[in-house]
Amino acid sequence: MFSAFWAFQIFVAKLGFIAGAMVLPFQVVMVLTAMATLAFLILPRSGAELMKLFKQNPAVFWKIYLANGLQAGLGTCLSIIGIALTDAINAGFLVKLATVTTILFAWLLLNENMSGLKIAVVFAMLFGAYLLTTKGQTLLPRVGDLFILAACVCWSLGNVMVRKILRTQAVHADVVTMQKPMASLPVFLALVGISVYYPEMLGSLKGVLQCCAFSPAHIPYALGSGFFLGMAWIYLYRTLHIATASYMTLMSMATPVIVSVLAIAFLDEKLVWIQVVGGGLIILSAVAIYFSDIAYT
Repeated sequence: MFSAFWAFQIFVAKLGFIAGAMVLPFQVVMVLTAMATLAFLILPRSGAELMKLFKQNPAVFWKIYLANGLQAGLGTCLSIIGIALTDAINAGFLVKLATVTTILFAWLLLNENMSGLKIAVVFAMLFGAYLLTTKGQTLLPRVGDLFILAACVCWSLGNVMVRKILRTQAVHADVVTMQKPMASLPVFLALVGISVYYPEMLGSLKGVLQCCAFSPAHIPYALGSGFFLGMAWIYLYRTLHIATASYMTLMSMATPVIVSVLAIAFLDEKLVWIQVVGGGLIILSAVAIYFSDIAYT
């Protein structure tokens, strides 16, 4: 479920940018929609427990807040900018490099096993990402690709931090999820400040107000992307509550496949053969991990 919701969030966001959305107005509507989704689905059950955690165990509350700020705040901001500046297929495959960064952070912070196979998979995925983003013709990927790679680092570090907390604290996964919108707020306020200097890429605060008042064509895409984002958040932490961080990232390998099918079918995007090889390396590496025991150690 997490893979499917994540894939549709990427695809619908790309549709919004094709329709002319700017990053900042789009993100505001998207995050507000995600917040409404969480409030409707899990707030009645988790709201009281979240307040209890804040009052009785503030240290854990703020540790989770920091992790959510990295994962849901900074990671989401960077990924949306990246989706706006690269192809949907590239975005779908590149988000799976979170597997690499999660394996590394899980090894460093959670003492999860780092075997020779894991190291080989890391290099295979990195080489696959190089072929996918550069077509083997240059050393540097596109700017949008770099934003998504930075988002992968934020997602992985945030998820590993949450997993570390959930291993030792009796905190329900939905409580962690419900905190995400609050933890994202400082990041989005910073994005508003940055938009003053880069309005041509991010959009402006005036654009945010206009998008709320006049409902331009990209609003349905922001609403749809926000709904899928909220659902992906819910299933993400429910998975982390019962599984290792490495296993969580591997179970989402369907994401690039779904995004690629949708992009080829509806956006007329295409892959050259060297990019197919790169994408194949990313998928095959994760499959190799799935059929071994390292996803569970």
